[in-house]
Amino acid sequence: MKAGNIKGALLEYIVRGLLKNCGFTNVKADNLFSFEQRGLFFVNGRGAAHDADIIMNPPIQMPFAYPTQLLFECKAYGSVGNLPFVRNALGLRNDLNEFEIVTKDTLLKRQNNRRATYAIDTRTRFLYQVGVASVNDFSSPAVEFAANNKVPLLSLSWFLNEESVQKFNRIDQPWVNGFDPAIIKNLYDFLRDRNGDLYSAAHEEARNFLESDNDIADIIRFSNDVFKYSYVALLETGDMVFLFSSARTENNILNYAYDLSDFSSLRAEIHWASDRPNRWRLNVHNSYRDERAQTEFDFYLPKRIFSRWKEFNLDKSAALDIKQNFFSKIFVFNQRNNPEMPFSIINIDREWLERARQEQVN
Repeated sequence: MKAGNIKGALLEYIVRGLLKNCGFTNVKADNLFSFEQRGLFFVNGRGAAHDADIIMNPPIQMPFAYPTQLLFECKAYGSVGNLPFVRNALGLRNDLNEFEIVTKDTLLKRQNNRRATYAIDTRTRFLYQVGVASVNDFSSPAVEFAANNKVPLLSLSWFLNEESVQKFNRIDQPWVNGFDPAIIKNLYDFLRDRNGDLYSAAHEEARNFLESDNDIADIIRFSNDVFKYSYVALLETGDMVFLFSSARTENNILNYAYDLSDFSSLRAEIHWASDRPNRWRLNVHNSYRDERAQTEFDFYLPKRIFSRWKEFNLDKSAALDIKQNFFSKIFVFNQRNNPEMPFSIINIDREWLERARQEQVN
């Protein structure tokens, strides 16, 4: 087993686990336009059938639009995620979304203006969004290209601690060769298993491996702990951020409400510190300012937004503009922790923002 295969499978496992925690679900193959083969999931496009590293349904679908499916291309090699990765993702997205079956019979039917049937296949059509996941951060050209073409990026370095990322990068061929090939093969099969049932009899060797002391086991244990307190959030600009709470699940404002009106009245203040300007804090409360219903979340400012802020030398007034323009409304997915209310909207506290602006003026 090559080390690159293990690292790729481990990256897929972590990204899939993060998405599942936020309410995403596995796509089921229809055995025509999508199919599974040799443990891989394929989706047909114009030019070929593409191996989808990760393909999932979002927690909710938007009305008056084709249903969406999310694909992530996982790149577990190299020091940074480079521009070619993102370019390939854009090409894949175009190939999948522009795919349509047109046969000779359908072309001939177009000559008959009184044809009784449509010359298209009656099937469910999806709008595919394709992102790129990497272990390490992305290069500046990759970030710029992704932003301009609305390709979501995800790096493990954004939510795993530095030690876990270093352990991931240390996985090489000599390390893999130090274990029984049969165990490594079973571990690989488990990591690629889209159902992820570690207690299945088929994954007994993988379970024993992950219950022992080794780098991959440490990475997965830390990842699973992060998942308990993490939430995927979308900004109105389409940027994706990960919110991390230090509060226990049962004390988190996103996981309970006195009634449904609480979730239409979530407000937030956003703060940052000069020693870590790229890490901001979201203080979420309800409109009633109930002390029992407040939770703090940390998140990393999306790189393109942070780069824009740096053009203003991290000016405080510019930071307020960023809060208003990019974080006025935050959409949070939370189906696993709160199935009854899997989707929450957090609005920036306008009164707080206005007070902060007045303080800047004074």
